[in-house]
Amino acid sequence: MNKIMIGQREIGDNKPVFVIAEIGSNHDAALDRAKELIHAAAKAGADAVKFQSFSNEGLLSYDHEGIKKLALPDEWHQVLFDYAVECGVMFLSAPFEKKKADLLNNLGVEVFKLASGDLTHLPLLKHIARFHKPIILSTGMAYLSEVEEAVHAIKAEGNDQLALLHCVSLYPAAYQDANIRAMGTLKNKFQLPVGISDHTLGLEVVLGAVALGASIVEKHLTFDRKLPGPDHPHSLTVDEFAQMVQSIRNLEQALGDGEKKPTKNEIPERQGARRSIYAAEPIKKGQTIGRESLKIVRHNLGLEPKELDQVVGKKAQQDIAANEVLTWQKIS
Repeated sequence: MNKIMIGQREIGDNKPVFVIAEIGSNHDAALDRAKELIHAAAKAGADAVKFQSFSNEGLLSYDHEGIKKLALPDEWHQVLFDYAVECGVMFLSAPFEKKKADLLNNLGVEVFKLASGDLTHLPLLKHIARFHKPIILSTGMAYLSEVEEAVHAIKAEGNDQLALLHCVSLYPAAYQDANIRAMGTLKNKFQLPVGISDHTLGLEVVLGAVALGASIVEKHLTFDRKLPGPDHPHSLTVDEFAQMVQSIRNLEQALGDGEKKPTKNEIPERQGARRSIYAAEPIKKGQTIGRESLKIVRHNLGLEPKELDQVVGKKAQQDIAANEVLTWQKIS
């Protein structure tokens, strides 16, 4: 099964790439900033925006003031969900604990996104799988066997609406670590839609992934990489994100259907660019045609070059002027 449904969107082979703007913690604990990023993501062409739903006590065994500060308040979820709908993009958030998963489910999210760090948190995966909603699972830091365990755990709960994202959990990730061919390994092994959650600094990895069959792309979004915070430095600016989306859409068109044939617009070019057999000198009616009397030049208006050996030795049925194209009607 290489397709799943996210809302009304079919995700999979030969379908438009589902583009997620990862806002993450780039809201910097400001609701207005979070809404501004949603609006910017929508204008840049994203299909969805993604946040993170966690609490200090649900994530860590100790207090961390930075985590507490960046935690998305429960009451923000409805506000951001509604604003995303208003902007025309889907609201996603990655839950890091069951309580937050329940909050999101009650909110009515259409798909769950799970972080790489929770790939081995099978109790959480099973809990979310029981909602019987689509799941997008990131696979950073994972061995294939761990991905297999996670997929099995989700499917065991009767949920096969699953997509896998290849990810390298480095911030930023270097090009030499990207290993986007691993995405194909996931696709071949699990027969599920695949994509990429990319943390490199450019657009190349995303576009390479799309060329290799990514159905989903996730990339961080910020207003300014110089802002303080853990995610800003490896995020795309709004203009860069818009460029990425446009490049993806252009690439989708460029990939084509794989059939090797002239395009509709190439057909007229065949006549001008291809060659035919022409008379290199005047040929008299009844004359036996020798190779020296022929040349192969543009345009393709008569006999094709592959027919040259058949033409040599034939007799002209009429006078043929120099630079005149040959046809079977003119020779025998």
